[in-house]
Amino acid sequence: MYVLAKPTTRPGAPGNPTKDNIMVLAEVLIPVADNDGASFGADVFAGFEAELVENFGGFSRLPGFVLGAWQDEGVVYQDELIVYQVALSSLLREGSKVVAVAESAKRSFRQEAIFVRYNGLAEVL
Repeated sequence: MYVLAKPTTRPGAPGNPTKDNIMVLAEVLIPVADNDGASFGADVFAGFEAELVENFGGFSRLPGFVLGAWQDEGVVYQDELIVYQVALSSLLREGSKVVAVAESAKRSFRQEAIFVRYNGLAEVL
């Protein structure tokens, strides 16, 4: 005879997701240097990180760098990038914050576009 035990974890506990604790993970890729090779200062990154905390309540910065390349008018550019992760309670409610942060990052890091990933999708904003 088999007896099914009731779950011992409370709703929302790790391993017991509910609609209130499922998050959308968004990643924003930020270059460490501009197209001329000049590195961005720690103050620029600190400002960006403060903006992530203000908009999303926190962030994760993945260790190491990601190498990327892109082409513009026949010239191939290579970037070393830092991957920042933020958690969204809803892509529909907070997606505009991701766009606003990407627009701000474009100005702060002197970029024409910022690469963003979420839910297995990618956008260049």
